[in-house]
Amino acid sequence: MKPQRPRPTAKCLAIVLPALLGVAATVPGRARGAEAPAGERSTLSNLKGRVVEAVRVRGNKTVPTAVILNVVRTREGDKLDPATVEEDYQRIFGLRKFSNVEAKVEPTAAGAIVLFSVVEQSQVADIFYRGNVAISTEDLQEVVDLKPGQAIDPFRIAMARQAVERLYRERNFPYAHVEVVQGELTRKGNVVFLIIEGPNVRVRDIQFVGNRHFTGSRLLDQVRSRTWIWIFRPGTLDFDQLEDDVAALRQYYQSKGFFDVRVGRKIIVSPDQKEVQIDFVIDEGPRYVVSKVSFVGNSALSDAKLRANLKLPEGQPFDAELIQRDIRQIVRDYSPFGFIYQPASDDPDYFRVGRRDYPYGAKVVFERDPGRVEIVYEIHEGKPFRLGRILVKGNEKTQDKVVLREMRVAPGQLYDSSEIQDAVDRLRATPYFESVTITPIGADPDSRDLLVEVLENRTATFTVGAGVNSNGGVGGNITYEQKNFDIANPPSTWRDIFSDRAWTGAGQSLRISLEPGTQQTNASVRWSEPWLFDQPYSYSIEGYLRHRQREKYDENRLGGRTSFGKRFDFHDSAVLTFRGEDVAIKNIDAPRLRAPEILQYQGHNTVTSIGLQLRRDTTEGGFIPYKGDTAVLNIEEVGGMGGEFYFPKLQLGYDRYFLVYEDLLERRTTLGLHLDSGWIPTNDAPFFEKFYGGGIGSVRGFGFRGISPRSGRDNDAVGGNFMVAGSLELSFPIASEFLRGVVFTDAGTVEEDVRVTTIRSSVGAGVRIILPLFGGAPLALDFAYPITKDERDDVQYISFSFGVTQ
Repeated sequence: MKPQRPRPTAKCLAIVLPALLGVAATVPGRARGAEAPAGERSTLSNLKGRVVEAVRVRGNKTVPTAVILNVVRTREGDKLDPATVEEDYQRIFGLRKFSNVEAKVEPTAAGAIVLFSVVEQSQVADIFYRGNVAISTEDLQEVVDLKPGQAIDPFRIAMARQAVERLYRERNFPYAHVEVVQGELTRKGNVVFLIIEGPNVRVRDIQFVGNRHFTGSRLLDQVRSRTWIWIFRPGTLDFDQLEDDVAALRQYYQSKGFFDVRVGRKIIVSPDQKEVQIDFVIDEGPRYVVSKVSFVGNSALSDAKLRANLKLPEGQPFDAELIQRDIRQIVRDYSPFGFIYQPASDDPDYFRVGRRDYPYGAKVVFERDPGRVEIVYEIHEGKPFRLGRILVKGNEKTQDKVVLREMRVAPGQLYDSSEIQDAVDRLRATPYFESVTITPIGADPDSRDLLVEVLENRTATFTVGAGVNSNGGVGGNITYEQKNFDIANPPSTWRDIFSDRAWTGAGQSLRISLEPGTQQTNASVRWSEPWLFDQPYSYSIEGYLRHRQREKYDENRLGGRTSFGKRFDFHDSAVLTFRGEDVAIKNIDAPRLRAPEILQYQGHNTVTSIGLQLRRDTTEGGFIPYKGDTAVLNIEEVGGMGGEFYFPKLQLGYDRYFLVYEDLLERRTTLGLHLDSGWIPTNDAPFFEKFYGGGIGSVRGFGFRGISPRSGRDNDAVGGNFMVAGSLELSFPIASEFLRGVVFTDAGTVEEDVRVTTIRSSVGAGVRIILPLFGGAPLALDFAYPITKDERDDVQYISFSFGVTQ
């Protein structure tokens, strides 16, 4: 950033302001310096509006008058405006050619004369750089805010010298030194930067010496200095940053209870002075232990209740992160009582824990015995409030009802801080909003309104791209999707068709997609309304064409489905779905080798069904669930609306999430348990309606549909009537909440009937990139190794789903 010229000094303003505020003006004909009688005194308030008879400049020698008047807005013939005169003064000073500027207004018999008196400053004649080899003169000129013809300003020259040194440090010349040759500046007005570059230095290694309780990788996360990696990291040696790193390490150790820690740093230089090793030298000292935890000021909840959920009880090593978790738990425990928790507020009626000047939130008392501390949670309960109005702000396109239906609170209820935080999480998890803030407002002694401020997302996307999926090969993607659609808001003019306001605002969804690919091609149109007639009912309709190149044949599906849903409460729902399809089995390869189960259904087949889904969902966390569970039961009667096939189909799924760890940035490590099963009680189902296993979403380590009963001379996969699969997956943040790693174990089987012959199992690890812009669907890459398998299974060690879109 270029340094800014300081505003005019008090000395300059002392000259200007009297004239602008009404000092007596010199009357033509009076002796210079003589005091004007009181009757002849004039103020700018009296002169305002007079005609400007002339605008003059006095005192300039080398700077042309035309250059000065070019920035002046007061013109001859205009009416005098004191504000414009003051701005003109500022603009003249901003030319950076004068050490002083005065603005005066002299009244005349019929008007006024505006006079600007200037004192010229010595100007920069030229700028030279000497000694620069590694950095070109052109690059140096770009960071120096100094030009020939400007006033010689010591402050600006000093800033320019610092900018040159800073550029050298950024280019890995930490010892670079720059001086300004004063003789050249005094005699000729030339600014000469004399540069001593020094060696080009890279940080080759960073070590931690004396650390016994924390690993080097953990401590490396606390510092910002980094080693050199070709192309990716410059490995800059920055001495200011080193001091900040020392302070950061000290603060981290103290937050973990090492209050007596001492941290220093040592730089080891290579013989050629081109590489350094940074050693952070640490004397940890003893780790303090919590000897006592106490509560002060609590009356609504007992000490025993507050102590029940503590993560940092007596006898544990001090940990500031656990204190913050315990404070959040205390707030949750108090939430049902109507207390409002707003840490940034000074309202005496609001709930508080601790004071702002406490570095760890709670009060930490050091005892006389060394290595022992007491933690005191000072609770100010305030008073209970009820909810007033819920006001929505910032939703220029989205209707208020889309926000209000996610709140799950109503006016008149007790204020519940925990439920309101859950509402924030739910709103952030929707595709409609980029950010959400909920604040209590108002001055009613017994209630507070809720101000819900949202920043809307771009919900309409038109994507053209390509992707690759281990279950479906390489494919293209041409998709228009509006996640905040409103079928009742058509464009009123032709311009509205291309705006982002038509067809938006009601929280509906419209997706039109064409996805050609090497193994599968899909085309579909889908519209859904989650709140039909603003009631807890949903409706969706979809038409699709799907072509899939299977192992030894092609499968085409042309059909559609429509669904009606009912939400019974915030957790339980039911959906009734009607499906109709034409399934064509074509291009069978080597028919004599194929299984009879496949040959039997060559050609077109009509499939209809009526399905009922019962769902209970208590998960929390949006894109990344961290607690709660989901249970789904699907009952489908194939042939319920006619067709060629009649059989029932049952599926049951269960997901359970556990919070393992949460850091201060609320990045969560979670454990997920996933169970799926399916059963077709009869033997009347065609092979394309049966169950298959393997790949992403099933047992990883096996190919897509690689787990299946086999038939025919070529061991074709023909599907089974019974399926069971399970997964245990630990998910943890890597660089942020949306770049995560996973480790997992999968197991399952697909059988001809209800029995288990061979359990397939695998272990593996992978990464997830979660993109809220695309609905939270993760880009996944997993590596899995099968532990147990059938000799006829298809093994696939890598499973992935990755797309590139622009």
